Amino acid sequence: MSNNSSVLLPGTFFEQEYKRKLEYLSRNNVNCVYLYDHSVNPSDNQKTVYKIKKSLSLLQEYENKNFNLGLCVLNINSRKKDLLFSNFINPMMEIENFKLGLGTGDKKYENRNTKYSYDLDQIIHELINLYTFSSKGKNLFLGGTSKNKKELVRKYSIGINQWLGSSKDLISFYKSLHQKQSLVGKFSQCLKPSNTEVNLPKNFEKIFILKDSNLGKFYSDVDKIFS
Repeated sequence: MSNNSSVLLPGTFFEQEYKRKLEYLSRNNVNCVYLYDHSVNPSDNQKTVYKIKKSLSLLQEYENKNFNLGLCVLNINSRKKDLLFSNFINPMMEIENFKLGLGTGDKKYENRNTKYSYDLDQIIHELINLYTFSSKGKNLFLGGTSKNKKELVRKYSIGINQWLGSSKDLISFYKSLHQKQSLVGKFSQCLKPSNTEVNLPKNFEKIFILKDSNLGKFYSDVDKIFS
């Protein structure tokens, strides 16, 4: 499997033998381990969801990791802007080669009781002025392939992530870009472990969505991805 293959950790990942599971991931050719930012577990709303800050600390403390860390994606509209930067973005940017995805919320998986409405364009502009991003260092990408987000990708030469679906439109959009060499974030697609044969350009990242209803399922999925 290409070293552009990464994993997205399930919401219950840290509840059972997480060090053992991290060790298993470390023994495979994992490019990046991603967390997600949901207030409700996407697979089962009766299950808990890890907290981003605590989970990142646990991942950083793990001594044997040989993978990068990332967030796919941070909802910019779920927190006050000053807290968004001081509690999340700024500490994340201190992590070497961190992969930061930005999103605007998902009606299906998000608790929408306390929402803000920030200008994604402005947030990106501030980030690019504050930090240095590159395709091989710290990455910046957007979650979702709406027309507005595609326009921002063109404007700022950042990456974009597609959740499941067909790869054709994502590849077509990439081919339409004029400044491919200057992208400061990767194009990526979230996939199920059963879809390892999906054909993406070599510089695209495959992010496999892990589930760990039990340890056997977790190991089986990792084996499918990286065997």
